[in-house]
Amino acid sequence: MPSQTVALIPAAGFGTRFHEGGPKALVKLAGKPFVVHALERLAASQRIARAVIAITAGDEAGFEEALRGVSLPYELVAGGVTRRDSVAAAFAAADLADDDLACIHDAARPLVDPAEVAAVVDTAAETGAAVAGFSAIETIKRVLHGKIVGTVPRNDLVAATTPQVFRAALLRVALDRDAAREVTDESELVERSGVAVSVVLTSRWNLKITYPEDLVWAEAFLRKPQA
Repeated sequence: MPSQTVALIPAAGFGTRFHEGGPKALVKLAGKPFVVHALERLAASQRIARAVIAITAGDEAGFEEALRGVSLPYELVAGGVTRRDSVAAAFAAADLADDDLACIHDAARPLVDPAEVAAVVDTAAETGAAVAGFSAIETIKRVLHGKIVGTVPRNDLVAATTPQVFRAALLRVALDRDAAREVTDESELVERSGVAVSVVLTSRWNLKITYPEDLVWAEAFLRKPQA
């Protein structure tokens, strides 16, 4: 087993499709910022030792105020222009040993289930690389210039989410490869290094809040009786 699992939280984004006026991670859901919900749920998994949060330089005071009272130890670091830059900055600051695990999680996924976090971490501890995801249920179309040019079979399609957990040695190599290549998740970088990435199927409630209606659904989830 690894000596520790550290959460890396890219939180430098402003989410222009969602709101204006400050970091998306500090938008409130049921009275608490997204990033607080995410950290509390990561901590409740009982797998995460600490967190490194990559933010935009100058936003330190806002995050420190928002994170007051959070039990999980954390460090704020300056993120970058891209997601990859922010993850790389958080990873460097975490100073992980090769056998440690890096658990990357979006601040804008505040409803992640702690039991599912634990499942992804445990799978990565066994295999070296694991991501959360859920099976595609919609019919997926390939579109060009506003016209459908093909239908993609969905039987083997999975929407990759977070957490994404990797042995530090594997992530270090992946981040160093193709430094100019921009990706939308870290598993693509690890895949391109020739590493097989395991998938842990999770609830669709682990949504990434991107549009205003996502916030409505998240509020509804938190209002429903919890089993």
